[in-house]
Amino acid sequence: MTGEVRIGDQARAAATRTVDTALREGRLDLAEYERRLAIIQAAKVRKDLTPAVADLPDGSGRTGPGLRIAAADRERALVQLAGALTDGRLEARAYADAEELVNRAVTYADLDAVVGNLDAKVSHTERDQAIARIEAAVTGGRLEPGEQHDRVAAVRRATTDAQLAALVADLPAGSGPARSPRASNADREAVAAQLHDAVEAGVLDLPEFDERVRAVYAARWRDELSRLVADLPRPAPPTAFPAAPPVDLPPRKPPSFEAGMTAAKVAGFGMFPMIGLVIVLGMAGLAAVAIVVGAVWAVVFTGLLVWAKRTTTAAIAAESSSHVGYPVQPVPIEEATWVDVDPAEWTPRTRTLGAHKGGLVAVTTLLLPDGTPLAITGGRDNTAKVWDLTDDSLRHTLSGHTHDVQGVAAMVLPDDVPVAVTVSPDRTARVWDLRDGSQRGAPVQPGFEPDEVKCLSLADGTPVAVVHNVSEGIRWWDLRDNKMLGKVADSAYDTFVDGMYAVVLPDGTPVALATGWEGPIKALDLKTGKTRFELLGHTHPVRAIDTTVLPDGTPVAVSVSGDKTIRVWDLRGRTLRHTVAGLLETQHAVVCTTLPDGTPVAVTCDWDRNTAVWDLRDGSALPSRLELWGDLLSAIALPDQTLVLGLSDDDGAAAVHSLT
Repeated sequence: MTGEVRIGDQARAAATRTVDTALREGRLDLAEYERRLAIIQAAKVRKDLTPAVADLPDGSGRTGPGLRIAAADRERALVQLAGALTDGRLEARAYADAEELVNRAVTYADLDAVVGNLDAKVSHTERDQAIARIEAAVTGGRLEPGEQHDRVAAVRRATTDAQLAALVADLPAGSGPARSPRASNADREAVAAQLHDAVEAGVLDLPEFDERVRAVYAARWRDELSRLVADLPRPAPPTAFPAAPPVDLPPRKPPSFEAGMTAAKVAGFGMFPMIGLVIVLGMAGLAAVAIVVGAVWAVVFTGLLVWAKRTTTAAIAAESSSHVGYPVQPVPIEEATWVDVDPAEWTPRTRTLGAHKGGLVAVTTLLLPDGTPLAITGGRDNTAKVWDLTDDSLRHTLSGHTHDVQGVAAMVLPDDVPVAVTVSPDRTARVWDLRDGSQRGAPVQPGFEPDEVKCLSLADGTPVAVVHNVSEGIRWWDLRDNKMLGKVADSAYDTFVDGMYAVVLPDGTPVALATGWEGPIKALDLKTGKTRFELLGHTHPVRAIDTTVLPDGTPVAVSVSGDKTIRVWDLRGRTLRHTVAGLLETQHAVVCTTLPDGTPVAVTCDWDRNTAVWDLRDGSALPSRLELWGDLLSAIALPDQTLVLGLSDDDGAAAVHSLT
């Protein structure tokens, strides 16, 4: 055995150098140093050296919470304590105790227990910012003065960032566009104006108008306002036209162009009779006259052509610079050909996020606790990218995978920390803190190449990630500590096609909705690996699945299949609720979301830009102006709009569409 191998002077010298270095770095005092030297000198076999060097760095870069602290690290911890005292993250009465604990700390674990959570503490600046948000909300009519007092008092009592974030999560941050679910004075005035218009149009009578106006000014939330006007016709949007679309108008050339063209025609047509005249004169013996006539006509012909070329060229250049294909003079809007565009077919609210090199392969969305909507994309450049959907700016690039990022999922943990999970053929899954883009812990190794990942919260609030491979099975783990919780073997199901969705059933059972080549959707219990039930009806492989909860509390799953149908399943009754049939093409992607008025919808698309929106309450089709394609879809519902993300014309980027 290795521990019984006898050692020589070389091993003792190496151990001595380790304790010498520890003494210089302040990890050992002189008495401890001398004690360990005695152990080294008396050691006979390798295991005898362990008590002397096990908790010391050995020059190999070894780290860990059990190693002894260096003097420089202790000083940095003391500086960190002083900074926390200055900015309010540490109270004065707690500072002395913390300072004593740092001075007495032996290992890095001892040190981390004192200063490891300081970053999560609330500073004076953060409290002041939260109070400013509350005051701005009162000014904007989102909060009542009485509620302001209670919230400010709670802010002053808050000790952690999570507690503080919860107190202002429903209020807009900064001076940018409001993303708060709370209604402002401006929101109320806009809805009141819409009610006035409805009365003038005869849609509402006066008693109902009075009742709704009172409800408007009593409303505290924007969705309350939406419900008050949900049954009213939307105001017609102002006519908008492209800023510079191509124009196909009849050319209107200036006189100089016509003159040049006339000169060219005269020169061309006059050439033939002149040649005939010269020939006749020559045959008549008048060679000298023929030469003179020919020379004169050559000079005239050449001059006409040169003048015509210069004139027409200048005219065309002037014409192009004056209007580049648009009318020179203002033209009544109904006379311009390019304005004959159906506004319902023109979607100016579509934009594209920055691209991944090589292509986009995954996309998901998340709403942060402060109301900021994010998109997380995975690409073939081995990275995931985090985008702020309020301005489409790139927040973070998540680098670490060595192969394509095949799947992305995201959720907010119980302590209000937003995280993303990415999976790759490099046989790892990585968890990222979306606040700063840092990686949380070591990469998770599920034991296979994961194809897809989903996040969900169990009935007890435990946040988990679920990954699967088409032939290896399912693995799932706790996102708080990356501890594996279980697996479902590949023998429990047929080969997956494209769809696997993790969901918690109404009875609290976590299941994976998966499908095989034969069509049935199986609900696999993640804890036991057994099939709880099957959803039967599709006759071809299911391409994608998503789930949601209807306004009446019914949990549903929506599936799209190669049989060119869309099916809505009641997960409580385990029955088919609606079937959408007669589609021209197979739908390859589906995502469930909610409109601002509370309507639950599913958005589906195929590879031919056929995008449809379906009301999940009755399976009816809703009007849609989206043009999405591919097998990537995600959506996020905001208080004032619903955004749907899909593959753009540049297949390395995601297109962002406003559904409302």
